[in-house]
Amino acid sequence: MVENMLHRYTVFFVACALPLLITGQIAPNMAYQLDFWLMWLLAMVLVGLPVLFAELALSARSAALPWQGIQKLTREADAGMIWRAFAALSVLVAVLLAAGIASRIAVGVAAQFSELVRQAGVPMMAMSAVVMAVALILSLLRVRLLFVGTLLVIFGAMLSLLDSAVSVPLLTEPSLGEWSQAVLLALLSVGAGSGLYWFGSATIANNVMQAKKPLAGYILPIWLTQLIFGALAILAGSAMIGVPSFLVSSVGMLLIAAFLLHYAGVQLVLRFGLLTGVLVLVLLAFALSVVPMQFLVIAVIFISLLAVLCLAIFSGFVMKISHLRKTFNMKTELRYNIWRVLVRIIVPLAVVAALAGVVLELVA
Repeated sequence: MVENMLHRYTVFFVACALPLLITGQIAPNMAYQLDFWLMWLLAMVLVGLPVLFAELALSARSAALPWQGIQKLTREADAGMIWRAFAALSVLVAVLLAAGIASRIAVGVAAQFSELVRQAGVPMMAMSAVVMAVALILSLLRVRLLFVGTLLVIFGAMLSLLDSAVSVPLLTEPSLGEWSQAVLLALLSVGAGSGLYWFGSATIANNVMQAKKPLAGYILPIWLTQLIFGALAILAGSAMIGVPSFLVSSVGMLLIAAFLLHYAGVQLVLRFGLLTGVLVLVLLAFALSVVPMQFLVIAVIFISLLAVLCLAIFSGFVMKISHLRKTFNMKTELRYNIWRVLVRIIVPLAVVAALAGVVLELVA
């Protein structure tokens, strides 16, 4: 019964946790820039919300996890096999996020306890691999630890804010790089395109659809949760991290990494069977855990944006209009048409602009 309740609210735990996990990697020290706040809010409305509508509508339509659900949806739409790559991308993003957490914890341990690490002579890659091994073991507990992990990460963020003073944001000159960071934050830190919102929400969203209720009543509370904790994450990303906040946040991140590995493992087992699926998960997790954190962040950015682009094009152009209109059950045709314009035009353009900003930052 407890696990069923956790599954019911998994989507809200994910919406709370992911901004606090990723914001510091994508947009650190941005809390003092008023123009960034405004661009992030604009990106959340014009990009994040339409993609969230698309993702939850597809999950409601399929009533399954991405690997099974996308097969059903492509058959309904008479679409090519290439669109099923979204399921593989969602698994890869989940494992990359878990590997990034393991690497981040290892880097944090080396920074907070540098003398102990130096005396022990433990390589960074070894620490990251050990953290990943612990996360893999904890993933056997499935979704049970996600709630605790989310609370710990929130508590750790609050501790860091109490130890720091965030200045009043000032209006600075906007740039393509800031817009890129705002779009990335609006998409990646809330897990858009990762398939995580299909996990635990597909059946619930499908029940909402079957009851002939507007799907917006289920989606908007999730988006508001993302908005609130995204703002908290931006503030925490500009705060100093002390030892207490690091320890609390690290335990929470470890538990969330375990959930991400469980999510990826479930999909791999569904696709390849138990033995092969588990073996692929373990090999992939350990292989990525020894990759330096900066490369993992870049990989998450590019693969996640590719998944978002795939999701937007599939839902905006490939899916049959009548299917999505019935799934959304919007009260007026105008609202549905606004969503179609956003997901067909604005989202792809924003993703391309974000990619351009990332590339310019890398080559600069």
